[in-house]
Amino acid sequence: MAATVRTGEKDDLVGGTPFDLVTAQTGRPKRRVPEILVGTFLVALFALAGAWFYSTSTESTTYVALREDVTRGQVITEQQLTVYELNTEAPIRGLGAADVASVIGQVALADLRAGTLVTRDQFVETAEIAAGFGVVGLDLSPGEYPTLSLRPGDRVRVVVLPRGGDVLDPVAVVDANAEVVEVVVGSGSDRFISLTLPAELADQVAAADAEDRIRLIQVPEG
Repeated sequence: MAATVRTGEKDDLVGGTPFDLVTAQTGRPKRRVPEILVGTFLVALFALAGAWFYSTSTESTTYVALREDVTRGQVITEQQLTVYELNTEAPIRGLGAADVASVIGQVALADLRAGTLVTRDQFVETAEIAAGFGVVGLDLSPGEYPTLSLRPGDRVRVVVLPRGGDVLDPVAVVDANAEVVEVVVGSGSDRFISLTLPAELADQVAAADAEDRIRLIQVPEG
């Protein structure tokens, strides 16, 4: 029997299954608004989490500060002090709130502005002048006092140099164990240093200081 050959249109069957070719869509792509909103929310959430973590991991410390301006020589009262709470990882040189009583009743060594953090070296304890003694203030430049670290309570030998370089006029030791009662930083490395001296020597030392003839030598206490 002869085989019959079919001619004409091709079958649209592949493996017995029909399929359609879908033409690709053209035009502007759809905006993914939900995805953008979710991404923005996550960014904000991580930013808030980072800020919270930083605030909780940074140590909070309370420091004493001046509530108002203070002038040199003024006695500090509790009403002139306040406290600030600071969050910082950097070390701060200041007096903690627990030590506020240590500066009450002390005398300011310099003019201080309101808001200044309080440190111990800004003040000195008040001391009564003993009978027969006086306090003399000296305006000294580097080389005329022994060290930048000179502090109240230190002891010094007070020396008066000859006038006009006269070598025949001997160096005079006015007081071999004078007490430093106040040190104030001036311009540059100048220092205003107050000493307690016997009353009969105070005038002599003040006059010699006016002629730049005073030198201080630090000595051991006692």
